[in-house]
Amino acid sequence: MSLLFVPIIATLALFLVLLMSIIFFVYLKKNKEKMSSMSAQVQDIFFLMNELQQVNNTTKQQLGDMKEASEHATRASTQVCQQLEQRITKMKNQLIAQEQRLAQWQDKQGQDKFYNRAFKLAEKGADIDEIISECELPRAEVEMLLSVYQQRTRSQE
Repeated sequence: MSLLFVPIIATLALFLVLLMSIIFFVYLKKNKEKMSSMSAQVQDIFFLMNELQQVNNTTKQQLGDMKEASEHATRASTQVCQQLEQRITKMKNQLIAQEQRLAQWQDKQGQDKFYNRAFKLAEKGADIDEIISECELPRAEVEMLLSVYQQRTRSQE
């Protein structure tokens, strides 16, 4: 009996070795598929990382360009503001000068009012005494004014 068990045990051992080999090969095949899948995933991840790196570099470049453009625009705006401030100052000075001229002209108009009235009276034919009393001008000025008026009327004829 013991000799009979040896071939059975040997057959059983051979069967177990074959079964284990089959299981091992199936296990290796599944792991190989998983490894291939993982390898493909790793390659996809590397591809995505490269794309992200390129996008990152492009974004950095665009950000740098935008910063440079912003700085340029700021410098240009500063120059424009300075020019505008200079123009405003110049225009304020011109306005002050114009206001001074206007004030002088208005002061002068107050005095000219009497002379204009005297000319109008001369046009209406008023005599020297009437113009002196109406306009409160000295006799010499009224005489001069009448002579100028008479010369104008002669030159217009």
